[in-house]
Amino acid sequence: MQPLTRRQLLTATVAGAALHAAHAQTQTHGPTAFPFYSGEQALQGLYRQHLPPLARAFDAQAQALLAAARLHCNNPSARPVLREAWRQALLAWAALSTPALGPVVERRSQRQIDFWPARPALLEKALNRAPQSLADMDRIGTPAKGFPALEHLLAGPPTPAHGPYLVLIAEGIAAEAAALRSRFDARAAQDWAQDETAARSAFAEWINQWLGGLERLRWMQMEQPVQKARTASQRHKPAFARLAAADNQAEWRAQWHALRTQARLTPEQAAQPPQPDRELIPIEALLMGKGHIALAQRWAQALDAADTAMNRLPAQARDTDLMALSKTLKGVTTLYQTEVAAALDVPLGFSDADGD
Repeated sequence: MQPLTRRQLLTATVAGAALHAAHAQTQTHGPTAFPFYSGEQALQGLYRQHLPPLARAFDAQAQALLAAARLHCNNPSARPVLREAWRQALLAWAALSTPALGPVVERRSQRQIDFWPARPALLEKALNRAPQSLADMDRIGTPAKGFPALEHLLAGPPTPAHGPYLVLIAEGIAAEAAALRSRFDARAAQDWAQDETAARSAFAEWINQWLGGLERLRWMQMEQPVQKARTASQRHKPAFARLAAADNQAEWRAQWHALRTQARLTPEQAAQPPQPDRELIPIEALLMGKGHIALAQRWAQALDAADTAMNRLPAQARDTDLMALSKTLKGVTTLYQTEVAAALDVPLGFSDADGD
């Protein structure tokens, strides 16, 4: 997926009503009164409370991945340790990068460390060049780096050249994780109320990129591989992002959890509305605060239906299972496109992840 460009985001900055209403309007959600939340308050919860811990978690898992790669380089029998470290780092990355926001967009991190599918021919060419440093790796094509390349090498038989190259891949992931942590820490200190233009752009980015993250999951990672396999001249297995079914499902669930967290009130928040600058204010709370009670309830129901469908996905999921799940997720997409974004006063810009 290519995240929304700055030009696309700037076209969405007419979302002023969601950002600058200063009245103390309250609405009811059953017995609970919900306050009106400004866009600045939503951004404070997102960038001060929610995303920095995810960036720190990814940084920690990336460092663990690098340590495991160095251990494996000296002791190839430690491959299972490296494999598990890869999986944990991948899940931490999925939690931070879904949806892609702020520094992830600015640094084009998805392309740098998670360009998929891996290209075996390019990977072999890169191994033959025997890079010795991250500077050398900068001249290696992105399909030969990052999570997919590391996974591809771990799936094949080990060779002496693989150990050092795996370390370099892990060093690249760790470097990106450290840079993202630094950027998110800096973003946490930003006072959104002091920069109207930046606040409008960031709020529009969040609302647009949430949809982009959902469609990246639903369309690019689930439905599109199945559709391509069905229409291929010679029937073959769908080419999902990860090689193992269990890893695909674990990542899908991590992405969905990240999206759902930003979209749905927790039971505790339903009873006690989230407090600005103390916790994440999810999309459902924004709808409630703006008086869209019925829409918020339908939004919650659509999210819960998708959550149930995701949790019920069989371990050995068939194509029909995935298409059914995609259809349920599409219901969330449709409601978001037709009603939710408009209720938040944010026009949706085109993203390559839309799948249309």
